[in-house]
Formats: sequence, C-alpha cells, structure tokens
Amino acid sequence: MVAADLAVVEAIECETFSPWSSRSLAQELEIPQAIQIVAESETQIVGWCACRVIWPEAELLKIAVKKENRKRGIGRFLFEYLFGELQKRKVNSLFLEVRSGNRTALDFYAQHGFLHVGSRPNYYTDPPDSAIILKKNLS
Repeated sequence: MVAADLAVVEAIECETFSPWSSRSLAQELEIPQAIQIVAESETQIVGWCACRVIWPEAELLKIAVKKENRKRGIGRFLFEYLFGELQKRKVNSLFLEVRSGNRTALDFYAQHGFLHVGSRPNYYTDPPDSAIILKKNLS
C-alpha cells in the first residue's frame, strides 16, 4: 500500500466494523515493522490488510474486502500473500483479534488454520463485544 491508495482503502474501511480513520491509515505507512497489502481487481483496489511484525511473531491488525467483492477469494489471496511475506521474514506465528460475534470472520480464520488461544471480555465498543484471540503457526 502506498499513500495514493489511502482514499480507496478508507472507503473500504467505512464498510467494516471498527473502521480505521484516514489518520490511522496514513500513520500505518510510517511504521517500519508494518506490512500493508492491497488486492486489486481490474486495477481497482478491492481489499487490504495490515500486519505488524514483532519478530519472531506478527499480529494481523486488519483485513477488509470491499462489500461488493466479498466471497470471491480476495481475503484468501491477501492471507496467502501475507503468509509468504511473513515466511520470508522467518516469522513463526501470526496472532489476531476478532469480535466474538463475527461468525463470518471466525469461520474464515478457522478455515485458514487459526486456533483459539484466548479472549478479552468487553474489548470492543460501538457495538460492545469481546475479542477472541487467534493464532496460526507459520513455521
């Protein structure tokens, strides 16, 4: 992801739970240990993800696909590309948090080998929800 992508990524964020602000998106580009990936379809950005590497681990901060492009393998593409990047950096495991009520995301992550390793009660606001902590071993 580059600065020129921010407006489109921000529009995708507006379609998600807990959307990132334009300021947060811009700041993410300045973080040296961050990885941001965009997925394009016919030269249009249709999804993105953000990850932080704190070697030997990483944390997936966000994965989002444009609403009209969901269920088309774009999330899977983003994951596969991210996994490749993390393996190049010799990262051993990837963590993430997801809302306990987000069954679609929980099912998606389970299909990609993530395991439930913890929870954080009342972690999210607007709407209130607990966070489920998931982990995938990459090594």
